[in-house]
Amino acid sequence: MSHSYSLIQLVNDYLEYMEIERQVSQFTIRNYKHYLTRFTDWVHTQNQTSLANLNLSHIKKYRVYLSRYTDQKGSTLSRSTQSYHVIALRSFLKWLIKNDHDVIAPEKIDLPKSESRSLKFLNQDQVQRLLSSPSISKIQGLRDKAILELLFSTGLRVSELVNLNRDSIDFDRLEFTVIGKGKKARLVFMSTRAARWVKEYLTKREDQWIPVFVRHSRDQAPIISDGKKMRLTTRSIQRIVKKYARAANLAIKITPHGLRHCLHSETRVILTNPGITSARNVYYQQENSIVGLNLANGTLQKSKIIAKESHIASLYSVWADGYELVCSPNHRVFTIRSNGISEIIVKDLKPGDFIMGIKKVAYKGKKFVDPQIARLIGYIIGDAVISHARRGVIMHDKDKSILLFYQKIIKDFLRGSTRIEKNPQSNSYRLNFYSDPFVNFLLEIGAAGLAKFKRVPTKILNGSVAEIKAFIAGLYDAEGKSNGDPRLFSSSKELLKDVQMMFIRLGIDAHLLARNRTVNLPRKIKFSHRFYALQILGKKDQQLFIKLIPTLKNQTLKINGTWTEDRLPVQPLLRAIFKDLEHEGETGFRYALQLNEGIKSPRYLNQIVPLRSTVTKYIRQFEKFNYKGEKLSILKQIHVSKNIKWLRVKKKERLKSPRYSVFDFTVSPTQNFITDGIVSHNSFATDLLSQGAGLREVQEMLGHKNISTTQIYTHVTNPQLKKVHQKYHSGNK
Repeated sequence: MSHSYSLIQLVNDYLEYMEIERQVSQFTIRNYKHYLTRFTDWVHTQNQTSLANLNLSHIKKYRVYLSRYTDQKGSTLSRSTQSYHVIALRSFLKWLIKNDHDVIAPEKIDLPKSESRSLKFLNQDQVQRLLSSPSISKIQGLRDKAILELLFSTGLRVSELVNLNRDSIDFDRLEFTVIGKGKKARLVFMSTRAARWVKEYLTKREDQWIPVFVRHSRDQAPIISDGKKMRLTTRSIQRIVKKYARAANLAIKITPHGLRHCLHSETRVILTNPGITSARNVYYQQENSIVGLNLANGTLQKSKIIAKESHIASLYSVWADGYELVCSPNHRVFTIRSNGISEIIVKDLKPGDFIMGIKKVAYKGKKFVDPQIARLIGYIIGDAVISHARRGVIMHDKDKSILLFYQKIIKDFLRGSTRIEKNPQSNSYRLNFYSDPFVNFLLEIGAAGLAKFKRVPTKILNGSVAEIKAFIAGLYDAEGKSNGDPRLFSSSKELLKDVQMMFIRLGIDAHLLARNRTVNLPRKIKFSHRFYALQILGKKDQQLFIKLIPTLKNQTLKINGTWTEDRLPVQPLLRAIFKDLEHEGETGFRYALQLNEGIKSPRYLNQIVPLRSTVTKYIRQFEKFNYKGEKLSILKQIHVSKNIKWLRVKKKERLKSPRYSVFDFTVSPTQNFITDGIVSHNSFATDLLSQGAGLREVQEMLGHKNISTTQIYTHVTNPQLKKVHQKYHSGNK
């Protein structure tokens, strides 16, 4: 192993091991040989006498060499190609260690960050345009039509499709077996439509060659016995899909894999651990325990994320009673219809519709700092300047007593000395605290930055209940309104949405409002900007705020809320039950409702959203009239769900940019999760999912058995899969 020749010999032994023991494809072996040859050549240029002498410093130099490498044409290596070089090297080192060679541990070598690659998806209209693109007047077009239909129907990988043989397809049972990743066999189901097109294509063929999909040319050689050499390649399939995607005028770039397969990246999702985090973090981290809602009884339930996806989409901003959800047009939320709680996609939402929200998601949290330090951080984020250059924090307030309060916290908990002085530039006071370690701490937790970009530090967002109460108190001391009902102000919408989620942890309903404001600056200059207010409107919520949040401005707060009881938008259910009763000849129900419950107005069936107590009266009378329909059970279920709140949609607008990174999650068993205080249904991607199939079954059909891909996986039997495919795939309808 001391000379380059011996290193080359080791590489050859490793490639032989991969071919014989691991049985990887010749394509992979050729690539690995290319990558490792480049590595051995580089080692030779470094005059290394032994692989044992290679350390992280050498690997760093090798990485620099890859990043600067240019071939004879002047082309450089892409970051993904650089990653493949490092992957091959790490795999080689693992094999060397396994064979008792003393080399650097492969785990110490990080992979280069590669370009972000997102899967694109097609909607139903785009799929139909794509499938209708081939001209079936010629055999090539008929073949291409069969290929597209089969890809759409089965979700086959391209490598699986090109290796498909005639004798493997059972047209009676509409199924066949393929050998997928890891050399594992799996049963695949076709739709009736896909089977029809494949069968028609094979019937029109004049040969009896084994491959299902072959090349067609004028000078076809009849001497080929089995036609294996005429089999299409994976590159051919990719070109075919690209060709018809162009012909269909699809606005997005689609690949064969895109036929196999929606939340803004900053949407707050609630996991069981660590708690509140962004959709982007949920997608990239390993934690998959998530909080869902059991719709049968309205209680929170621990669930699992069983699949994750990322793609590019346009986005809508939906505002509903002070809660904002930013998501793709096909994202689904919950509303109430005549058949009960029902899904609705965002693009179909209209102002006045009601969607489901959550009142409280309580969890213990993990202690981060002393609550008094959390309070200090809250005030600093609200109204202070963090100066890295001056290594200090400057806090401002017109009320000197507030600065004296925080001066004591700094003295007692940080052992720091401060100075309070009159601000020469305004009618206020300022507190100066110089501490390099504390400034570094604030920078590390993300407490610094421009006002409109500030956020609640993640560790405080998911801290203990005592910490979040103290943090909100500190923020309120800085940015809270000093008179009237509780409200916070900020130019950072995301900061207040973070706080809104903290209020949900406490069971306080806070409403986010956007305002435009114009400020008169010196020299008659007017400055217009948008700011946001987080307001506590309900009487019970105001009482709870005053009880839980120890703000210094408590004495000036007033309880003037008028909302004392939930309203339940169950008018569609009430109308449906009325219709059933009248159909059964119960003409005296309206009179009994007026006589026994004092309900005279029929407006509760239309315009007026009834209070929970009013719904109680309706239920009582329905039962007295011996109504036994399922709609009453659903009405009672909604009535007793005390942790659900119904939010009226005020505004829905499409965001300007047409391209955003969005993230989809599929959750089991609740099939829903909490997103910025709103209950979201599972997102969908494939045709099967959009038609109502469960993703676990679809995963099995697609062969996604790798734990890093599916995270959580539950096996189902092949007969179950076949039933799902027959029931849900649009090609069977």
